[in-house]
Amino acid sequence: VGEIGNPICGDIMKLYITQYIENLLRKAEYEYDEKTKSWCASVKDLPGAYAQADTVEEAREQLAEVIEDYVLVSLQEKHFLPGFKKLPAKVYG
Repeated sequence: VGEIGNPICGDIMKLYITQYIENLLRKAEYEYDEKTKSWCASVKDLPGAYAQADTVEEAREQLAEVIEDYVLVSLQEKHFLPGFKKLPAKVYG
């Protein structure tokens, strides 16, 4: 039996957050901005989650970091995250 604070639960939470970020990246929208000559990436589900870079790959990498920060702050502040399910207090193996 694992409890919050237990390394097993921490690993499960990290995996869940990683999967959540990957799911959001699949929904990301990319657009080339002629004025700035750069790629813009955003996720409609997370207002303000936005990245801009010279290549699509760089924009995706930056967006992943933005999403991770957004998720961690939202969890810390107990804000709603669309599609994010709370994990049970105990994990049974």
